[in-house]
Amino acid sequence: MSTDALIQPVVANTINAVMCAMFSFGMIMTPQKFMTGGRANAPWFHPDAIPEERDNRLYYIAQFMGLLMVGSAVVPTLYNPDTQMLTYQFAIINGLQFLHGLVFLLTEVYATAKPTTCASITQWVGMTIMGGAAFAVSAIASAHATPDVTDPTPTVVSKYGANIAMCAFSSFFGLLFLAPKYILSSFWQDEAAQGGDDMCGFRILDLSHIETFWARNIGLTILGLNIGYGVDAVVAHPVYTVGSLTTVTLLTLHNLHQVSMRPYRSISDYQLYVSWIPNIIMSLAMAAVLACAVIHA
Repeated sequence: MSTDALIQPVVANTINAVMCAMFSFGMIMTPQKFMTGGRANAPWFHPDAIPEERDNRLYYIAQFMGLLMVGSAVVPTLYNPDTQMLTYQFAIINGLQFLHGLVFLLTEVYATAKPTTCASITQWVGMTIMGGAAFAVSAIASAHATPDVTDPTPTVVSKYGANIAMCAFSSFFGLLFLAPKYILSSFWQDEAAQGGDDMCGFRILDLSHIETFWARNIGLTILGLNIGYGVDAVVAHPVYTVGSLTTVTLLTLHNLHQVSMRPYRSISDYQLYVSWIPNIIMSLAMAAVLACAVIHA
């Protein structure tokens, strides 16, 4: 039996989008409860690693991840569920997250964040197996010989240029999130525990293992999206444009909310003017370019 008859892209993409929607809902709405398992599940992390203060920056990072999943996985699937590019992206992201999950479970890289109860470990094992299965489903669907549909309609800004700009813009941040201590130190300060060293005027944070874990999840997801886009090799892909526009818009609104309402602590005035505001301006500019790439000329 050929791979064309095994799993259709629309099936694999829908399965992945539903999984992303379920997890992102918890991360966006109640990140603290999500990490503690709520009423239905066991805690995902060691209880001592989950801050009691609801204004801890960890929950901003978790919401960031949830919004990233909505914008890059759920919305593109709703827009075009049978596109081949999404199968590449899901396969690569699931593969990276599967390996990251093994690192979490089998090594001491995130020692203080790892749960110790049998229920929590079993839950993690089940989730890792599910991630491996999602990788297999996506990989099989990615072999389906279905040509992608492009949008030949002229737009204010070409999708070709907008997508290349977005790929470069997001990949830069994706790489930074793999070494999160430095990027997070330029946006956050910690009055209680600073590392002591300076970096361009920023005090380097002493990150917890759970913060590092979530930040690297963000980096792997961003890079997985762009690698999948590259594998597809359709530079002017309309689904990438729409997903990128949604993602940048959601994350920019998230950052604007943090700057204006300060639900999570804490930001220094120096960080506000040197990091937060320039980042928001760049993101707004990127969103404008992407919006022009979907507006018909």
